[in-house]
Amino acid sequence: MTRNIEKGALENSNKVLSLSIAESVKFQNLTDTSFFIQKAEIEVINKDGKEKFIGTIKYEKPDKYLISIKSRTGIEGARIFISKDSILINDRINKKIYFANSFYLKRKYGLPLSCFPLIFGDIVLGKNCDTGQIRCSEDKMNIDCLVNGLRLRYDIDCKKRKVILVNQMDNFVQDGIKIRYESFFKLGNMFFPGIVELEDNQYNTTIKIKFSKIEFPWNGNVKFVPGKGYELIELV
Repeated sequence: MTRNIEKGALENSNKVLSLSIAESVKFQNLTDTSFFIQKAEIEVINKDGKEKFIGTIKYEKPDKYLISIKSRTGIEGARIFISKDSILINDRINKKIYFANSFYLKRKYGLPLSCFPLIFGDIVLGKNCDTGQIRCSEDKMNIDCLVNGLRLRYDIDCKKRKVILVNQMDNFVQDGIKIRYESFFKLGNMFFPGIVELEDNQYNTTIKIKFSKIEFPWNGNVKFVPGKGYELIELV
C-alpha cells in the first residue's frame, strides 16, 4: 500500500500502548519490514554551500538498501547499494563504480551499518541499554545505549513512542553525530518522521531529508546493476 504524508490526529495503536516504552519504540521500527520510499527531498549544507537532490530508497529486510540520487530535474547521478558485506556506488556521471566493505561507513563516518536505521527514525538497541529505571517526565525520557562501541543517547516522545533526537556520545574518532526527527505522520499503526535532520560536526555538514511517499510493506527485491564498462575504484 502506498501512503502519502498526511497531517492529522496522531494516535498510537493499542498494541503499542500495551508495551513498555522501550519495547513500544522498537515495535515501531520501519526496518522490521521491507519498504520503498518513492520520494525523498535531500538538502546538503556545508562550507561549500547548499545542494538539493531527489532520492528514492528501497529496503529489503534484513540488511539491503538501494538508494538512487537524482538531480532536481530527474537525472540520476548515482545509485548506492549497501548490504552487510559491501558498499557499491554507481557513478553514472563519471562512469565509475566505487566499492568498499560495509566497515567503510563506520571508518569514514563513525556509524556502523547496524545504525543505518537511525536515518528512518528507528531505535537501535544494543546489548547494553539503560532501560530498566527510565521514567517519562513531561512526556519525554532518555535511553542510553552502547551499540557496536558507540554510545547513543535517545530522546523519546512518550506519547508517540518514537525517537525525536539521537546523539552520538563520547566518540574519540570524531565529534558526535546528531539526528533530529520532526513532522511525524501515521504509517499504518506506526509513527514515521516526515523530516530528518542530520548534523555531522566532523565534516561541518547538515543533511535534511523530507520523506513524502512510502510503500509499506513492500514486496520487491533490491538488486544492483553495475554500469557496463565503468572504472572500478576502491574506497579507503
